[in-house]
Amino acid sequence: MNLKTEASVVPALLIPEEAPQAQKEKKGSLQTITDLRRAQAWELARWPLAKNVHWDRGRIHLPRSYLSRDGEDTRTVHPGTDLNQLVHHYYIEEVDTKWNDWVNYVHMDKVVAKRHEYLGPSPRVAGYFVGVDGEIFIKWWDSFLSDQWMGNQKWEVEIAWNGEKWIEKNA
Repeated sequence: MNLKTEASVVPALLIPEEAPQAQKEKKGSLQTITDLRRAQAWELARWPLAKNVHWDRGRIHLPRSYLSRDGEDTRTVHPGTDLNQLVHHYYIEEVDTKWNDWVNYVHMDKVVAKRHEYLGPSPRVAGYFVGVDGEIFIKWWDSFLSDQWMGNQKWEVEIAWNGEKWIEKNA
């Protein structure tokens, strides 16, 4: 007995990416996926509710400030590491304010400064980008600034046509 495990799609029903119908849906899909990515972003000051387990060895880049203006730290990621917990623990730590002149977006008095306060007024983790070489970059969304950034550059949601609908690339 031969059981088929893949969903079968009739090739005649697939629509080419260049088709007017597909292009018509592209803009709406891009906005919907962007809104969904932002809604699911979790705030650094709170414990992450979801797990994001990374199953390969890699290295995560942790910016010290908004757009990595003051550099970044890196940490080794071992197989089975929950990236959300690693990022939360790193950014909830206090920073010695005597040794830096970074811009604190939360309070200027520098009494008790935590690492996440240097990333923006409301930094949220919208996801991760994993390069082919195992380098992991955090996709940031700041709801107060309405800005999305990763490392020292901005990022956009990228979508691809799978023959039936638009889906997010590198999700």
